[in-house]
Amino acid sequence: MGIALRKGENMPILASVAEIRCRWSSFGDVDADLSALLLRGRQVRTDDDFIFYNQAESVDGSVKYLGKRHAGDGFEDRIAINLADVAAAADIDAIAVVLSVDSGHRLVELGAVTATILDAGGTSLATFTMIDLTVETAAVAFEIYRRGGWKARAVGQGYHDGLAGLARDFGVTVDDESPSTPNPTDPSQTPTPAVDWNNPPVPAGYEI
Repeated sequence: MGIALRKGENMPILASVAEIRCRWSSFGDVDADLSALLLRGRQVRTDDDFIFYNQAESVDGSVKYLGKRHAGDGFEDRIAINLADVAAAADIDAIAVVLSVDSGHRLVELGAVTATILDAGGTSLATFTMIDLTVETAAVAFEIYRRGGWKARAVGQGYHDGLAGLARDFGVTVDDESPSTPNPTDPSQTPTPAVDWNNPPVPAGYEI
């Protein structure tokens, strides 16, 4: 089953190819989507570094959106990352993997959300269950980053203003008419700032 990570914990990824799956048991008509952002200095280089269902592959082919499917009594969405190919792009230092829900819904409506990292053979390397989400509409599940090799950090950082707001924080150009744009008069939609990747939350006794 791999290592069960808690929020803020990290682990090395020794595999050259990794697949990240996010699984949930959907209640009602709420749906969710997984996406990835290739980051340099905590920002995308261009909008091409935002990988999701409408832009399913990075320019170099190193990151691919694999699509959604039924999984048990729920659903899972999938992103594949070829870390060897990402390593060839020396200016990419991290990849944020993000789960978001449709406009008008919240992540808590998905029930238990579990993100898993697997190797090319389908063996689980690590799992992370996001259990403290309430009114958030998007969240960074994992950060894959370079530090003496590739590592994965369980992030669980939630946003109240949806995928559009999160993408803006990482430098993606977003249409101003996006339905995920927050209402400034509604305190519940106040944007949550991007996680400080240079000073991530790390549980006591756990080393980066």
